[in-house]
Amino acid sequence: MFSAPQSLAGSGFSDHRLLLQLFADAPLGLGIFDRHLNYCEVNQRLADINGCPIEQHRGRHISEVIPTLAPTVEPLLRRVLDLGEPFIEMPVQGFTAAHGGTHRHWLATYSPLVDERGTPIGVLAIVQDITAQQQDRDALGRSEERFRQVVEAAPDGLAMVDDRGQLVLVNAGLEQMFGYRREELIGQTIEFLMSPRYRGEHVRRRDHYLKTPEARDMAGRKELYAMRRDGSEFPVEIGLNPLRAEHRLHVLATIQDVTNRKADQAMLEKALVEKTALLNEVHHRVKNNLQVVSSLLSLQTRQASPEASQLLSESQGRVKAIALIHQLLYERNDYAKVELGLYLQRLARLQSETYLAQSGRIRMQLNQPDTPITLDLQHAVPCGLLVNELVSNAFKHAFPDGRPGVITITLGQDAQGTRITVQDDGVGIPPDIRLGETQTLGFQLLPLLIEQAGGALLQPPTTTGCRFDIILPVQV
Repeated sequence: MFSAPQSLAGSGFSDHRLLLQLFADAPLGLGIFDRHLNYCEVNQRLADINGCPIEQHRGRHISEVIPTLAPTVEPLLRRVLDLGEPFIEMPVQGFTAAHGGTHRHWLATYSPLVDERGTPIGVLAIVQDITAQQQDRDALGRSEERFRQVVEAAPDGLAMVDDRGQLVLVNAGLEQMFGYRREELIGQTIEFLMSPRYRGEHVRRRDHYLKTPEARDMAGRKELYAMRRDGSEFPVEIGLNPLRAEHRLHVLATIQDVTNRKADQAMLEKALVEKTALLNEVHHRVKNNLQVVSSLLSLQTRQASPEASQLLSESQGRVKAIALIHQLLYERNDYAKVELGLYLQRLARLQSETYLAQSGRIRMQLNQPDTPITLDLQHAVPCGLLVNELVSNAFKHAFPDGRPGVITITLGQDAQGTRITVQDDGVGIPPDIRLGETQTLGFQLLPLLIEQAGGALLQPPTTTGCRFDIILPVQV
């Protein structure tokens, strides 16, 4: 029989009172059964677990108090009584009258209570409700199962590598990609999957990565090759994501076979080269055909009247202005845009050659910024024709009777967009002449061309000569 230490007895504690208090206040469910498996005593914790008051336990058989659990628990209690050996932390699950009959989980320890001769005369039951812990484990298990399903279903190869570079997890996609069974890969280093020419360098890269892990691709967008079981190499891209698992650093590697992508890229590059060559040939042929047209117009002027010859020469200038754009596209091998400064420089030279007889007294000047300004082909053609018409009109009408002067083309950009100014210091335009209303073809073309260019044509006032501003909106 338990005997209280002298210090406890001296403080007023008796054996019986001490045992009762420990029994009642224990944080676990405690119960005592006799040899017939009737409850002799339970504490409040076990009464709460069973969903039955303490008084309704005493003298009642286990099958009366917890009928749903008795088929599981009763054989265990009888075995303890028969063999005199305990069951330690047996998992028991089911439901009682408590908690609305919801499914619960317990750990139960059943120990024999013996008399002076060592014969079992009862059983001490210690019950711990572990439902919350079990639910957490179940949730973790479901989460791990979902993770495994996601990993297995991933179309790319996935591999988990520990802090020593060893493979601890691979998915079916990686097995299929490399031709190995996962049993052959687990425990191998990640370099096992790489081409031998990359293995030495990768060990150094791996050690450096593990010191400062971050989510990124493994090769820094450099070409990387892996090796299948049959020894064949293939290009891959590998993404790395550091993970903390079980207090250790792990790295999840996503491996993509980019063989098809590289083949598609090679086909696209080949198609681009072919397209570029075709565009080059197209612009070359267009330029040549326009030169043929220009030559035909030149031949036609020899047999035409002076008035018709003048008109044919103007048409020839327009053809040359268009041909010049295709010439620049062909030379610079850039078919998306035209550099306006270079084009205006060539166009000014072309106009000077066209009006060679007047070039001695009429000087052309071009002002442009250091930063190149470009224009797409769709707007470059009408813009070039606009400048061509304005410069031609200045040559023909601004300096009558042998008068000298200067025609200035200025290219720049401001808040409104790209601005091309064509200005001369000649006699100016008579006030009765308006754009689009005069009988000359050049002035009739100007409103149509500025509309095609998608801009605006202004005629600011000036003290001498004439000035036109072509404003083109900023292209995005």
